[in-house]
Parts: sequence; C-alpha cells; structure tokens
Amino acid sequence: MLTTFQSAGNLLAYEPVPQKTSAIARFFDWAAKQDAPNHIGWVGITIMCMTAVFFPLTMAAVLWNGAAFGLIIAAMCSLVLVVVSNLAAMPTKYTIPFFLVAIAIDLAVVGLSFFVR
Repeated sequence: MLTTFQSAGNLLAYEPVPQKTSAIARFFDWAAKQDAPNHIGWVGITIMCMTAVFFPLTMAAVLWNGAAFGLIIAAMCSLVLVVVSNLAAMPTKYTIPFFLVAIAIDLAVVGLSFFVR
C-alpha cells in the first residue's frame, strides 16, 4: 500500500519572536560598552558629584535639622559606597548603580532629617 504525503507549497517559515529585553538588561549592556572608552570619566564624574555636591548637601541638611548620629553615619556610608567601588576599579556596570543607590540613600537621609532629631 502506497501512501503519499502532500505538502503545501506556501508554508510559512518559522520566525522567532524577538525577545524584549528589560530596562535593567539594556542598562547593563550600555554600561558594559561604556567601560573601556569612558571608565576614567565615569570615575571622575561619580566621585566629584558625590564628594562635592551630594555629600555636603546631605550633611548640611542633617546638621541643620538636629545632627542625628544615625543619619550622619548613613550619609557617610553612601559616600564610602561610591568611593570604595571606584577605588576598587570595578566596571562601570557596577559603579553607576552604586552611585545611583548612594544618591537615593542621600535623598532618604535628607528626607528623614526633617523627622528624626
């Protein structure tokens, strides 16, 4: 008994669905590409912004609102987070998020300084 199989001549080829990458994955890809050509620039930007802008403003807000010891330590920890990550020569895919976390800590410390005395 002979069996014949017929196939349609216009079968659609399988096209994979493009993967949507998350914002975090795109950020890490971008930061990895920034590491080689711009590492020194990112180190300079993050350390200068933290030591010359964010930390003094945070300490001024804490000291004007009662100088709570815990808030002073939290502000110093955010500064140390940025400085140590840059002195350790970590790639920019780590130093940039550490810098953003340190800024968030500083903003939280400034906000808490109005309530904690």
